[in-house]
Amino acid sequence: MDAETERDRLKLTLEISEDVGRFGSWHVDAKTNAVEWSDYIFDMHERRHSLGQPQLETAVEYYHPDDRPMVQAAVARAMEEGEDFEFRARIITENGLELPVLARGTCQIGATGEVLGIFGCFVDLSTPEDRKFI
Repeated sequence: MDAETERDRLKLTLEISEDVGRFGSWHVDAKTNAVEWSDYIFDMHERRHSLGQPQLETAVEYYHPDDRPMVQAAVARAMEEGEDFEFRARIITENGLELPVLARGTCQIGATGEVLGIFGCFVDLSTPEDRKFI
């Protein structure tokens, strides 16, 4: 099997796993604050792919207003101190649904100790009743 076929197979396997497991992956670049979401996270937020990947500030705005200070503090500690995090919070989707999520972030540390970014995942904790309009 050539490298491109193997890459495509692995990507499809990840996409299927995310859908079945109801989780998605993300990455934040510490220098640019650019965020990269997997397809499942786009779907979870009901964000159109045509809008592109969000910047960090936009991604945080999807959280419930009461949860944003906690999220901002966790991300700031990660970026400044290299501290990993895990928390439960609520997101508000593009269509106004409130969904519970578990967020985990692991810092990517460079050779000299600087934080290069954060790799993470979201686990969708919603019930079928929460998602009845999705």
